Amino acid sequence: MKLKIALNLFLAVFCLLGKAQTNIRAWYAQGQVWIVWQAQQPFPETFAVYKKATSFSNVNQATVIGRLFHFEYLPGTYFQQTGDTTFRYRIPQPDGSYYKLGIGEALFVETITENGSAYYAVVEWGNNAVTPGENILTSPVVYTYDPINEPVTCHRQLTTTLLSGHKTNWYTLWLMGRQDLNAGRPDFPVMANAYKNGMPAMFIVSEALNLDTTGGKSVPATHWFHGGGGTAVQHTANKTPQFNIIPQKGISVSHTDDFPHILIHDGDTTFSSARSLWFGWAKTHNPFIPGFDPGVGDTIINYTQRRIRWINEWLITHYHVDPTRVALQGYSMGSGGASALGKAYPDVFSTVCAFNNGYRGAIDPTSEAIVGSITENLPTNLRGVNNQVVHINEVFDLTTRISPQRDFPLFRTWAGKNDENDRMYWAPDLVAQYRKADSMGLGTQISWDERPHIYDTLGFYWIQGTLAGQQTYRDNLSFQEFFRRDQSYPAFFNHRLDPDNNIPGSGQIGINNGDGDNWGTWGGYHNWDFTQIIDSSDRWSVIAWLEADALYARDNSPHDQLTADLAIRKPQQFKPATGTAIQWRVKDATSGNILQSGAATVKADSLVVIPQIVVYKENIRKVEIEIKTTATPVEPETNVFFAVTILPNPSGSDAILSVNSKRNTPAVINLITPEGRKISVNTRLVPGENRFSLFPFAELPAGIYLIQILTPEAKKTLRWVKL
Repeated sequence: MKLKIALNLFLAVFCLLGKAQTNIRAWYAQGQVWIVWQAQQPFPETFAVYKKATSFSNVNQATVIGRLFHFEYLPGTYFQQTGDTTFRYRIPQPDGSYYKLGIGEALFVETITENGSAYYAVVEWGNNAVTPGENILTSPVVYTYDPINEPVTCHRQLTTTLLSGHKTNWYTLWLMGRQDLNAGRPDFPVMANAYKNGMPAMFIVSEALNLDTTGGKSVPATHWFHGGGGTAVQHTANKTPQFNIIPQKGISVSHTDDFPHILIHDGDTTFSSARSLWFGWAKTHNPFIPGFDPGVGDTIINYTQRRIRWINEWLITHYHVDPTRVALQGYSMGSGGASALGKAYPDVFSTVCAFNNGYRGAIDPTSEAIVGSITENLPTNLRGVNNQVVHINEVFDLTTRISPQRDFPLFRTWAGKNDENDRMYWAPDLVAQYRKADSMGLGTQISWDERPHIYDTLGFYWIQGTLAGQQTYRDNLSFQEFFRRDQSYPAFFNHRLDPDNNIPGSGQIGINNGDGDNWGTWGGYHNWDFTQIIDSSDRWSVIAWLEADALYARDNSPHDQLTADLAIRKPQQFKPATGTAIQWRVKDATSGNILQSGAATVKADSLVVIPQIVVYKENIRKVEIEIKTTATPVEPETNVFFAVTILPNPSGSDAILSVNSKRNTPAVINLITPEGRKISVNTRLVPGENRFSLFPFAELPAGIYLIQILTPEAKKTLRWVKL
């Protein structure tokens, strides 16, 4: 509703200043033809643009190449986000200078794909006649196709300095729309269907206070995607302090996801700037048909993802962005968009940070009109493993691979147990995705607390306030700047199996209702040294710990140690083949003492996994986790005073738990069910071997159980597969 009111005011202001449609001009510059005219009053809902090699007197004699809503041929996005009703586009001229449009002047931009010349006409949709000099050119525009020397680019429209001192530059690009995805230029791909040819798109670059690109220095970049009701300007530097969008070393880039079209809402036909869910829209989508709804036989094309990818490449060239340090962040609908982009192009982006998760498809009339419904689950143009077709529901979930690459970027995600917002709400299917992600070794760090969808008030576990010391630092934009797309990382997983971790429950909405813990994290306390990862052909190692010295105390692990499995994700050199024998060990990073060691076999898809690694708070010890393919002798464990085995394993209830102890000590044996239920037995260990039959658990169903031995000095956990 706020957008509709703003647009009406926007049109009213311009109507007071506008003139009759006249004075059409056009010229070629920088790979595109720029067509300018004085819009008539009252402003038509849409203008159409026609083209022909020779002059014409009726639009039926020419080819329509574009049709724009008033929100597009006038700078609607800028009016909405700056509040300035006198804002005008700034566009290039043939001599290299820039022309600033006058009040009420309208614009259409055509991207050139061949040498030639043409007459252009602009006519209110539904009219046919053209008059030279008024709405058709009196002479043709000559244009050239030269992607190397005259590449298409985006154009700065506005520069501001925020109250925080951060400089922002606002840019616009005008998209090329074609039905053929492969009909683009080498320098400028197809980023819309033919109905949206010439559609403008805006993004804002916020610079770090001391941005240094001298001498060709490269800087990190983080792309920020707003929610369904948000705007790009809301997520410029130092805005929305709940997210700490403050670049320290590089730039942040906040995008807009406007998709102007006509829809039917509550029985009324209305214009909407709408959203593409940061992905794209149906190939056949006609935005001028009220209530257009893609259906069976249609394909959802990732036009918006293509646009973000192109902007990213532009930033690498024009802002000296380091192509290995490009991160993604998003809130609400933007979290789904950031996650989908990270999954689709994991070789491009370093990490994904998602708030109030959009891990569902389209479930409301507005978005269904663009990407179809969850039930329809339409195909997309993306191809995943073994070249299979990716469907739209798979794009937005958390766990499905939608590219040929095996590994995702590192994901960090936050959700709220009081979130009731349609697509993002807390529910059983969301928690099921969390459990699946935690079991797959993807490297997903999952956190939840008491937050609702909109942060009108604060006081949730991970966000106590707006100051840096009152919320987690891991969601800060500056933290994303450390990650690299070309660096492997330890994907700790199966956190839910350690009883010391909290559990989210079954997905029942609300807190204090007995359904899991009000707050918690799976993997959020784990950290590692980015600078000391060794990734060679025969050895991989990392130094890891649990957080204990964070600025915000709630980032610090409440546990001295936690146990999790570890998978190596995004390895650069350490890529042993499936079935290869590997040796692993965990050492005290300071003393070098061996804490754990063992052997394993590389799993399917060449995935390296080692089980049940104990990581400690950094003020107790940091550990070095090392994995080798070479057959080196395993050094004895010096700090483990008992060893534990289950034989046979897998087995029925006839298995024996063997505990070799070095001393007489009280102990607790915990059996933890797949659902997280704990069965405890108190006992005492004597020096030497202690044997315990697992027959008392004969009635338990088949599944994967954890057996945990606790003594006052140590903890040992292993898995029992019960048949």
